[in-house]
Amino acid sequence: MLLRACLATSRRLRSPFGLAACAQRHRALYATDAIDPLSRVRNIGIIAHIDAGKTTTTERMLHYAGFTRKIGDVDDGDTIMDYLPAERERGITIQSAAITFGWRDHQLHLIDTPGHVDFTVEVERAMRVLDGAVTIVDAVSGVQAQTKTVWTQASRYQIPRIVFVNKMDRDGANWKKAIRDIETKLSVRPLVLMIPEYAGGERLEGRALECWMDVVTMERVVFDIGKDNSGATVWRERWDHSAHAIDARERLIEALSEIDQRTLDVFLSDEVDGDPTKMPAAEISAAIRRVTLSSLASPVLLGASFRNIGVQPLLDAIIDYLPAPTDRPSPLAQSPGSTPTQLSKTDAKDRSMQVYLDPSSRLVAFAFKVIVDQQRGPMVFVRVYSGTLDSRMTLVNGTQGGVKERATKLLQMYADLPEEIPSIACGHIGVVLGLKQTKTGDTLLHPQHPSLSKSSKSSSKRHRMIGDSAEPSAIGLQLHGIDVPPPVFFCAVEADSPQDVRPLNEALANMTLEDPSLHVSQDDETGQTLLSGMGELHLEVVRDRMLKDLKINASFGQMRVSYREMAGLEASTEFVYARDIANKAVKAAMRVTVSPIAEGVDSGDSDVEVELPEPFGTDESGGQREAVLAAITDGIGSALFRGTLLGFPVTRTAVRVSDVQYFGEDLSTTAAYRACAGQAFFQALKLSNPVLLEPIAKSTILCPESHIGSVLSDLNGVRKGRVLSLDDSDAENLDSTNATKVLVAEVPLSTMVGYSSSLRSLTAGSATFTMEVVGFGAMAAQQQQQVLRESLGYE
Repeated sequence: MLLRACLATSRRLRSPFGLAACAQRHRALYATDAIDPLSRVRNIGIIAHIDAGKTTTTERMLHYAGFTRKIGDVDDGDTIMDYLPAERERGITIQSAAITFGWRDHQLHLIDTPGHVDFTVEVERAMRVLDGAVTIVDAVSGVQAQTKTVWTQASRYQIPRIVFVNKMDRDGANWKKAIRDIETKLSVRPLVLMIPEYAGGERLEGRALECWMDVVTMERVVFDIGKDNSGATVWRERWDHSAHAIDARERLIEALSEIDQRTLDVFLSDEVDGDPTKMPAAEISAAIRRVTLSSLASPVLLGASFRNIGVQPLLDAIIDYLPAPTDRPSPLAQSPGSTPTQLSKTDAKDRSMQVYLDPSSRLVAFAFKVIVDQQRGPMVFVRVYSGTLDSRMTLVNGTQGGVKERATKLLQMYADLPEEIPSIACGHIGVVLGLKQTKTGDTLLHPQHPSLSKSSKSSSKRHRMIGDSAEPSAIGLQLHGIDVPPPVFFCAVEADSPQDVRPLNEALANMTLEDPSLHVSQDDETGQTLLSGMGELHLEVVRDRMLKDLKINASFGQMRVSYREMAGLEASTEFVYARDIANKAVKAAMRVTVSPIAEGVDSGDSDVEVELPEPFGTDESGGQREAVLAAITDGIGSALFRGTLLGFPVTRTAVRVSDVQYFGEDLSTTAAYRACAGQAFFQALKLSNPVLLEPIAKSTILCPESHIGSVLSDLNGVRKGRVLSLDDSDAENLDSTNATKVLVAEVPLSTMVGYSSSLRSLTAGSATFTMEVVGFGAMAAQQQQQVLRESLGYE
């Protein structure tokens, strides 16, 4: 019997009033009030390597969900999600964009993330608030370098994922090789849920592209894409039990049986008796959801988003297999000053430090993104983990020392189209206006959250010393923040005239508020303003936005590599700090010893050890000792940001503080110890013969075999690189006489400035490459002297 159902038509909402009307219609259908159960909410992200089709897939999702009437196209520059001028000009996603829409009576908060390594922080902060993710893999290229990077980021947050193998219509597409890539390179068990109707594994075209087999439901899925490619209607009908489809279903059941006991029990039951065609689809679907939520496996679907193939089944899979907020564990919380690993020991039994997914609990929200709008001011994107965030509500920013701010308005974002809402419910994502001091990674609390009263009591007991001018510490419950890697490129920026200084400084302040991976510093010797970022493209995008979008009159210097400094050998100094500050004498003294930590390529951290006698000073309670310890650590920590050679941050250096002297409470203030520690460290570092460390990049180059000799010669000679591997590409090349090679090498980042144009010249534009910084390595003495001469202006 033929069972047909047009899935697309019933799910489309046609709006004659454009995007705003669509948003209002969706708000009415899928608002918090309409969908009360959190089980009908999905907070998901789209992650992939650059050009895998993230934005193209998202635009199709919005179209089939009824959010847009016209499908946006990356090449045409009219996408909903990539709305920044730089994104539309370059055809890439630069910053993560959030949008809310509905599918099958569920509300989806979707974040489309960048695929370029320079914008990894955008992916990181999106991961921090997601419950699930869709990983898109190119059917031609398979799993690529950035695919593995974003997969690792998702794994760090234990986010369940489904995989969509895209571009099945392209020359060289091979979904079977892509599946093997997923299993071997991502180290995950793939569960193939949909296969082409025909048995091959290569590129699909014509009728073969439109006809698929749903392995779970045993249905034939037909995509009627029409002549104008403006959309696809999906028809389902019972399949004829073709041999390769039954084999695929049996492999799926076997894979599930190995990791899910219930599946094995049902499969071997008398009713099924080991026959894959008798296995109930509901049982298979439930098993897929169980193993996906536990991250034991990832469902895999196939399609071609540009051709409107496979998008509706992907949306169905998001609903069926990715978690609701209720399926996820509570976020990691900790008391101020503790580390996440200390939670089980210190805070696990403290109910004030627990986060409950309960709308009636006190508010706990996390700020994961800030955008500065010229009319609205800072727009703070938040995920509400507990309680409800109401408009006009007063919030306590525990991360910023308990500062209170009022949420003047709340918005639901539809890409760049906001809509005001009265509240943001527990488990949902929204935007808050009116928060002037909130930054990415801050925890926002209800003024009466129980952890705040606990922090207040402990704070009142804390010993305060004269002259203590440190910034207020975090208070209350703290959610784990966002890890931001250090910048590796920088350039000087200067206003064109005195009248342009203020607009430049305001623009820089706003952009660093938006982007935590962007740093602004001042060169003490030249007075120049230095802008540091994650890569050439990152800084180019910032420059173009300031000059073209914000119309800032400024000049940008040459792109330069950000080095690191390290102690060359062990050195020690005894330092006495004695000053008159505001007609008051202060004094502190200590010994500081520095020494290098390990050699080789390393991401690099320094280790600070402070020895203080116990009790210290005149305070028997230990409060005075605690305050001095914090001041010394803070002083050393601040000094580590600027070395003695060229002012770069100090890394891989062990710092030991001993023989700390006390001259009485009036003289030995915390400010004195803080200043003494910093200056003593600076003096010890000078004595240690400090060395420069340069960033080392791991570069993956895809190159035709005919050009590999030129690329290798350039890497080994000009770039001073070290080849790690040279293999055949997994992607099939139609020209078998000129196969694609994958070359992986470690190269000093300083030699890779402008490498994109050099590689195009070497290979006649036929090669591509990706690059990520993997650590810092020691420079040769001659090279260090050359860098010092150039940086200090001797050449």
